Amino acid sequence: VTHQDIGGKEFIVDEKVTADLTYSEVYEKGTMGNPACLNFILRRPDFLSDEFKHKHKLYYGHVDGLGYVVADDELEDL
Repeated sequence: VTHQDIGGKEFIVDEKVTADLTYSEVYEKGTMGNPACLNFILRRPDFLSDEFKHKHKLYYGHVDGLGYVVADDELEDL
């Protein structure tokens, strides 16, 4: 993820939030101004495609204490 230079840093998944995180929830919260959701929508031009919502799992977590939403294709296993 090149957004805010978080690429290559440890992403700590918040399992509690991620368990229920849906495409619709990210969209709704993003349009209401939630920064993590809005930043995700803005950096992923494919987010609004029908294919995206059926293809990717979304995760909420933290990098250096700040909250982010990322998709499964943006993560690497350690």
